[in-house]
Amino acid sequence: MAKQTGLLTFTGKLGNIIGYRRNGKYFMRAMPEKVTQTIATRQAARNFGVASRKGKLIRRVVTPHLNVKDSSLVNRLNKALVQAGGNCLQGLKGFRFNRYAATDQFFSEQPAITSKGSLIIPAQLLPVTGTATQLEVKFIAARINIKEQRIVCSTSSSIIIDLNAPFNGAELEAPVPGTGTLILVLQTRAYNGHEATGNRRFMAADIMGIIPFRPSKKKQSKINNINSFHTLLYNIPHNNFPVPSKGHVNGSNTGPTMMPAAERQRE
Repeated sequence: MAKQTGLLTFTGKLGNIIGYRRNGKYFMRAMPEKVTQTIATRQAARNFGVASRKGKLIRRVVTPHLNVKDSSLVNRLNKALVQAGGNCLQGLKGFRFNRYAATDQFFSEQPAITSKGSLIIPAQLLPVTGTATQLEVKFIAARINIKEQRIVCSTSSSIIIDLNAPFNGAELEAPVPGTGTLILVLQTRAYNGHEATGNRRFMAADIMGIIPFRPSKKKQSKINNINSFHTLLYNIPHNNFPVPSKGHVNGSNTGPTMMPAAERQRE
């Protein structure tokens, strides 16, 4: 691995040299003369490709709402997705967009996600955060369609908490209509007066929850009910259906009436 030190740097393939970027610095390496892949390495490459596409989609929908930056985000997110495996994103819960800090350090009682997808912050005495006088709390909700590789919708809501006053709790909502997997992110950032901190130890953004999309089964239930009704009609014995007969009232013919087939046969 050689470091690129010139004024002009590059990434990608140049002859038999490959240039790449890592942690903000540029390196290069020679291409191998021969590459032999086993079944396991081919499967690992496919898994990494799937994870990379998911990671790119998640970054595209979440990072526009974030104020934290971390140059290692791409590699760490891809690694977390590979470890989660398959189509399950539940393993991303707790993932940190900033590796230097976590949201739990800003609270003595941790926020929680409700069944409706809102964020509840309990009333509490908030910990001292350096010389900060205020704490910004931002709740981000993003919905994605993994199968179609597209962003459905995203939004965020935020509050500013005065660290010199009692905190009585809060609830943040960020509704995102549509269908698809819902990703819920909490960001916290310390303020000193009206100025946000630039210290990465006092800002954090973590994935609080992943809610997969589950299609409704109501339509299927209606179809099953119709099929059951048709089956019931088909299984009724034919001799239980009424057949027409002549009716008589006070000796006069009143026209045809209906009578069971069994009585018709006795006549």
